[in-house]
Amino acid sequence: MLQELKEFLMRGNVIDLAVAVVIATAFGNIVNALVEHIIMPAVALIFGDTDFTSDWVWNGITYGMFIQAVIDFLIIGTSVFVFIKVFNKLTGGKFEAEEEEEEEDEQTVLLREIRDSLRRP
Repeated sequence: MLQELKEFLMRGNVIDLAVAVVIATAFGNIVNALVEHIIMPAVALIFGDTDFTSDWVWNGITYGMFIQAVIDFLIIGTSVFVFIKVFNKLTGGKFEAEEEEEEEDEQTVLLREIRDSLRRP
């Protein structure tokens, strides 16, 4: 059982996932600092306050929470977009999810050939 655990933990995808979580946490801190110290003070200049959740209520409907969620989504989405653009420019490549091609067994290949031959007139 310990050997299986060791093999599981040493797989490439588990280590990649751990690295991704650490990088995502660090990137989240950067985005939070950007929002709290740069963007939201600018929003406060426009609207007078940065807390939409408590002040924006109409007939008991707290639509300010929705507005806050939309603003957060737009800021995070824009930050990720800019990060990917900068990353692509620095590395000279494209950041795309790599699709793993599944190896087809011999039986699947033969079945597909039979299916294709039956479709032909």
